Amino acid sequence: MRVGLALLSLLVVTGCGVASILRTTAPAPPPTAPPTAAPTTGGATPGPETVDPSGTGQAGEPGRPRPWPSPTAPEPRDISCARTRCVALTFDDGPGNYTSTVLDVLARHHARATFFLVGEMIGKDDRPVLRRMVAEGHELGNHTWDHRDLTAMSDAGLRREIVRTEKLVKDLTGVRMHGMRPPYGATDRRVTEETRRLGLAQILWAIDTLDWRDRVPKLVVQRSTKAKPGDIVLMHDIHKTTVEALPRLLKVLDEKGFTYVTVSELFGHLTPGKRYSDR
Repeated sequence: MRVGLALLSLLVVTGCGVASILRTTAPAPPPTAPPTAAPTTGGATPGPETVDPSGTGQAGEPGRPRPWPSPTAPEPRDISCARTRCVALTFDDGPGNYTSTVLDVLARHHARATFFLVGEMIGKDDRPVLRRMVAEGHELGNHTWDHRDLTAMSDAGLRREIVRTEKLVKDLTGVRMHGMRPPYGATDRRVTEETRRLGLAQILWAIDTLDWRDRVPKLVVQRSTKAKPGDIVLMHDIHKTTVEALPRLLKVLDEKGFTYVTVSELFGHLTPGKRYSDR
């Protein structure tokens, strides 16, 4: 069983899109048992280094991963989403047991996506998966350390939730993230100010597939394929039913002539603190 069972239970029950975009508090969702996970596939064998969950150490210290050479990302693409039918597929709450399969399916369709990572879900075995994301042209985004409602936290707690994940992902991949998705879509003035200080845009969504609630592949396909050019689509790579829906929804979007882009490609430039949901 992977890291953070209590967190995984929370994510499985609530998903990310159950709260309004602006609010000051959010009710805590009831816990439930985590789903049965399929074995992870793909990826290289990780090294012996371990991940320090504190997020406070320096690279090279005991318990911290030694700096690895950054994976080589593809050259930036010359895509104008003002003239191209672009859609940004996004996956939250991972990495999970199905993430490698999601990457396999995306690769078959030459599709790029954005993965919003939860720090506590990242174990030492996930380094190859994260590095594969970068190498295949996907974008990495911050989804906080343990998926808390940022609007209900102290200033120090809010900052810690974001910074811990930033440091960990930077250590493992060499990538500095430019987008942050607030859990539940919950944001306010303080969250906006903090993300601006940290150089992160707030990435919301235009279409919520509700794949965390309705574990029916057909529904995920129906909802995601309603996307219009310039939309951001919210899904979760921790649910088997979403993975099962992915080949079909990509086929439909292919037939509609969509180009799959990362969030940064969709907008061309992300302004720290600003909220984005569609183009």
